[in-house]
Amino acid sequence: MTAAATGGGPDAELRGIRKVYDNGARGVEQVDFTVATGEFFSMLGPSGCGKSTTLRILAGLEEPTSGEVLIRGEPMRGRPAHRRPTNMVFQRLALFPHLTVADNIAFGPKLRRKPARQVSEIVGSMLDLVDLAGYDARYPAQLSGGQQQRVAIARALANEPAVLLLDEPLGALDLRLRVQMQQALKRIQHDSGTTFVYVTHDQVEALTMSDRMAVMNEGRIEQIGPPAELYRSPATKFTATFLGDTNLYEGTYDGGLLEAEGIGVKVARPGRAVSVRPEHVAVGKDLDCANRYHGRLEDVIFQGASTRYHVRLASGVLVISERREEAGSTLTVGDEVETGWDVDAGVVLDH
Repeated sequence: MTAAATGGGPDAELRGIRKVYDNGARGVEQVDFTVATGEFFSMLGPSGCGKSTTLRILAGLEEPTSGEVLIRGEPMRGRPAHRRPTNMVFQRLALFPHLTVADNIAFGPKLRRKPARQVSEIVGSMLDLVDLAGYDARYPAQLSGGQQQRVAIARALANEPAVLLLDEPLGALDLRLRVQMQQALKRIQHDSGTTFVYVTHDQVEALTMSDRMAVMNEGRIEQIGPPAELYRSPATKFTATFLGDTNLYEGTYDGGLLEAEGIGVKVARPGRAVSVRPEHVAVGKDLDCANRYHGRLEDVIFQGASTRYHVRLASGVLVISERREEAGSTLTVGDEVETGWDVDAGVVLDH
């Protein structure tokens, strides 16, 4: 079952959203973004950055101090949550324990007085969508955590929302189940055609599932774009350091060099800092790269498919390299080594 879009505009749009609480605390500041029909859009950031507040404003659970929310081009100002074409899935699923899986899914359509045959069709299609056909007569207590999560999503989608809002729904699951549910969620979103707006502080979740994502910090959006773009071309120091791991060196630009923390880094253009992902940093002997430094191998961390190397330079600067595991590698802690990277491996940052 696919939620059909109306009109040609985005499914969700936030314009100039601000939230200031009665005590003067600022929840969000000047948040603007659009979410296209059928898109999986994530808001990623640390606790307290304003992502959940933004989601609640979109849902109608909170009113913004200023700004406008539109769903499929229609202004939502003053419209309560139960009258908006959205549904929300929380970390605490709040499934009805006394109702079967089928009855949990049917709750919304029955409330909207859908005919019994249509309700049955909706339940069947939702069970197929979330891969729980045959579980209709079970109760929530008889399901695993991942299965309960899929029932909660099916129950929300049964109402055919224009936008499904998800507030850290996988946070309570263990790592293995969380990975499985990431794959399941992306498939469900794709198969249903429903627009998802997803909140998480987990970088892997956002990178794995999103078509586009917004990185938030202190109530503001730092950067919006596809996951690969944000990872490879961060626009700010916060995005570079929060989204994945990086070597970040701040300094002063002078004639092709960024004089940073006791080392000179060759960069492609002027800027205030340079970010170099560990996977782009070489480590070994007699390297051939534009930025090359001598140091001592301080730590070697085996990670299965890759190994992390911590190299301490004479200036005291730490350089982290992550390389695919190679048979026969002889580098050990205490070795004198070279480490470095080419100019195009460094992303120059202005702020």
